[in-house]
Amino acid sequence: MALCLFVSIFLWQGAASASGGLVPEDPMVRVSYVPTDLDVVSVLASVSKDVSKATGLKESFITYYWQTFDAIVYEGKNIDRPLFVDLYVPGFFSDDDVQGLMVALADALEEHTGVDKKWIFIHTHFPLPGQVFISGEVTDWDVYRGKPNNDPRDIAERALDKFLFNDGAFVFQSLWRFGLTATGGADMGELLTITSQVKDFDKESWYRAWHGMAVKVRSMALEFATSGHAVSAQEAYLRASNYFRASCIYMYNTDPRGFTAWKNGRDAFLKAAGLSNGRIKPVRIPYEKTTLQGYFVTPDNSGKKRPTLLIQTGLDGTAEDLYFIIGTQAAKRGYNCLIFEGPGQGATIHEQKIPFRYDWEKVVTPVVDFVLKQPQVDAKRVALLGYSMGGYLVPRALAYEKRIRWGIVDSGVYSVFDGTMTKFPAEVRKAVEASKDKDIVNALAATEMEAHPELDQFISQMLWTFQAPTPYDLFKKLQKFTLEQSIGKITAEMLVANSSQDQVAGSAEQGRIFYNALQAPKTFLEFDASQGGQFHCQLGAPMLSSERLLNWLDERAKP
Repeated sequence: MALCLFVSIFLWQGAASASGGLVPEDPMVRVSYVPTDLDVVSVLASVSKDVSKATGLKESFITYYWQTFDAIVYEGKNIDRPLFVDLYVPGFFSDDDVQGLMVALADALEEHTGVDKKWIFIHTHFPLPGQVFISGEVTDWDVYRGKPNNDPRDIAERALDKFLFNDGAFVFQSLWRFGLTATGGADMGELLTITSQVKDFDKESWYRAWHGMAVKVRSMALEFATSGHAVSAQEAYLRASNYFRASCIYMYNTDPRGFTAWKNGRDAFLKAAGLSNGRIKPVRIPYEKTTLQGYFVTPDNSGKKRPTLLIQTGLDGTAEDLYFIIGTQAAKRGYNCLIFEGPGQGATIHEQKIPFRYDWEKVVTPVVDFVLKQPQVDAKRVALLGYSMGGYLVPRALAYEKRIRWGIVDSGVYSVFDGTMTKFPAEVRKAVEASKDKDIVNALAATEMEAHPELDQFISQMLWTFQAPTPYDLFKKLQKFTLEQSIGKITAEMLVANSSQDQVAGSAEQGRIFYNALQAPKTFLEFDASQGGQFHCQLGAPMLSSERLLNWLDERAKP
């Protein structure tokens, strides 16, 4: 029915009742129409009798009213239709009762007013589904109000790999950050506010949106701390840390705002640690002529000897990230956790400019030396967990560091070089292996990076963390990052986690290659789309991931 403009001044002609008497609990029928020559009292009396006969309701049960519109105007013209009926019904009426009454009213009004039923509009005063009579039949409001302007989104467009953005790198990072709501790293309302301000493929808007919320939440944390609300302050500082971290993810070492945002994020986490009653302790681990940053996380301050999980990231994570991803969950189960950042990671690359190294045992051995000096660590129950490129770094360390009893990788990486080459044309690999055509390699790499935002983010991060001036130089360095000569030396029992649709540097396939080559006692655990764990390191599903990984370790370390 076309939209009408109603200019109405209700000219009450009194309550025209067929039976007299008003009982507030009884049904009421209010008819509204344009000025007419009809004898409305006679009309309502006749309608009352007909409705009573059709429905079996006594006439004394229903009160009828008639009111008059001054005019009904449609397309600038005065018209004499439709006729409106507002129906008040008691709560004990069933849907069938209501619909039967509407049909009886329509029939009677058509008979006694001469108005065609298709121009009689009846609805209950607070209409529920099935309580509207329009265009000659009972219908629903959903049908009456018409279809939405936009068609429903296809289910494929609502899949995880389309989460919020078309920019694959934005999808990756958003899944990561949204997942941390489960462990205190974010709040859904804040996240949706942030992402609503991000323009697809626009990294500057990404930075502004995340950084703006980080500043706001940090200010709130300071307010809480100042007013003595330590728990709220810690929670807000943790979220601010995550938001600062997300804001600088695309800035690396090229924009000074990136370093400032990273440092603000770490400082916010340190503020939160200071409010943890000693359960999150910042540490400095002696390493060669410097130190590595880390956090020693404990379930309590009892000093009880416990199994200890060493946790490290891969290419682009930080120690603060790992606290949310698994550290807080491991501590709940009774583990000590030493979360650390090695060369190429976190503070070590940001502040010291120390790049990744392939002989990762030179990093992990000092970490083990440090942790075994902690009085609450049971030296016989130490495990090492590595994410992403940590799937190469951890096995490499385990091949030579024998004080670690269990190893977990998510996922395994047999060759960092092989995995990276899956993202480029075959001629890139051939040229790198032949140590020639450097300019061609760099040109081909630039073309692929420009076409694929997520690849651009991945390679740009590697150029910085490996301190390589060009893609060609990076690829030459990556050739050393292989387990070919060391995987046979691993004796620690290992869990190899994998994600079925992980396409970051061929990770899904690399995980299978690694597992098949591993000769030590081993377990293979694959996550898939049935619970949203199909992407790299189960992005967006940290609870699902940590539950399965820690269950495996619980059965062995028995915290």
